Amino acid sequence: MKTRRGALIFLALAAAASLLVANYVLYLHPQRPMTSNTPASHPRILIGDAAEFTVPGAGTGCECVTRGSGSFSDPFIISGWRLNASDGEGISIAWTTVHFLIENVVVNGSSQYSGVLLRWVQNGAIMDSSISGALDGISLYSCSSVLIANNTLVHNDFGIVLEGSNNNTVTENTLDGSRQVGIFVRGSNNTVDANLVLNGSFGGINVDGTALFGSSNTITKNVVKANSAYGIALWRARNNVMSGNVVSENGGAGIMLVDSSAGNLVDNNRVVNNGGDGVLIAQQSSGNTAARNNVTGNGNGATTFDLHDESSDNLWLGNTFITRSPDTIS
Repeated sequence: MKTRRGALIFLALAAAASLLVANYVLYLHPQRPMTSNTPASHPRILIGDAAEFTVPGAGTGCECVTRGSGSFSDPFIISGWRLNASDGEGISIAWTTVHFLIENVVVNGSSQYSGVLLRWVQNGAIMDSSISGALDGISLYSCSSVLIANNTLVHNDFGIVLEGSNNNTVTENTLDGSRQVGIFVRGSNNTVDANLVLNGSFGGINVDGTALFGSSNTITKNVVKANSAYGIALWRARNNVMSGNVVSENGGAGIMLVDSSAGNLVDNNRVVNNGGDGVLIAQQSSGNTAARNNVTGNGNGATTFDLHDESSDNLWLGNTFITRSPDTIS
């Protein structure tokens, strides 16, 4: 399996070429307790199974649970803590299907470990928290049915990572100044909705289709702005939907589909003032549809364009644009 960094190297080349030649929350919200505005310091939280969700003073387990029993209607709540992720993950939870909510935590790191790391987990949520300076702000490995909502992630290498993880929701988070990618998805049937992804040193949102992942994800209503290399990129990705996003002022392509990405829908997005192509479907990517997008002010009009198709058998329909290549794009 290719590493994230290997995929990123490929996307960096694609971005450079573009410059030169893109109902869990409902039940949790009523259960959320009142929390202090000033989180209390807590040692790193390490949970390896359901039995380790324990309250402070228990003498065993995490001693971090502020309330709850782990059921659907009464999840374990980990809330109001400040953690240091310089010597290891700030919060690490593995091998559990009990219901839990992490909220109102602050994690500071040193770019070596994840702020919050979930592995082989179902039925978790991370909300209303702040994570900065970590390797991955929030990282999921082989997880499902996890909600990541309304968090602030600043100056992490990767803001949010879904690795081999399916059926999760990432919504209404702010990701600022990521050193690699704001949101990295190597999984299927995930929802990435209404996030603000800006000022990254590389890319905004990346869907990676290595090892048959990267299919049937929904990327909607995100604002992706001022990232150095690209806004939203699909790599070997299939049957994804990108709709209603605002993608602007990124250094390279606004939205790009590369390396045999197929069957994807790029619909009703606003893609403006990006340094490279507005919407680029690169060589070997076919069977995609780009429809009803407003794509203007992108590229240089000579080697990069508002709409740019380097492949064949893609459908372009009803887009608003100024420049295009080839002229057969409609």
